[in-house]
Amino acid sequence: MNAYLAEQIAEDRMREARDMARVTRLVDATRPAPQPLRVILGLALIRLGRSLAGRAAKGAAGPRRATA
Repeated sequence: MNAYLAEQIAEDRMREARDMARVTRLVDATRPAPQPLRVILGLALIRLGRSLAGRAAKGAAGPRRATA
């Protein structure tokens, strides 16, 4: 194999690698950023608290009298 052919093969491979990197960057840019762990944990705790409170918490949300 001569030097010219080796150079052309190397250029083709570099071009393919750049194209693949460009596509990967575009795909990564379209994905939404994941929520932080503290947000996920906080929402899970809220759901857990609501499920543990059950019907009693739903009834307690009715109108209240002012005590002033």
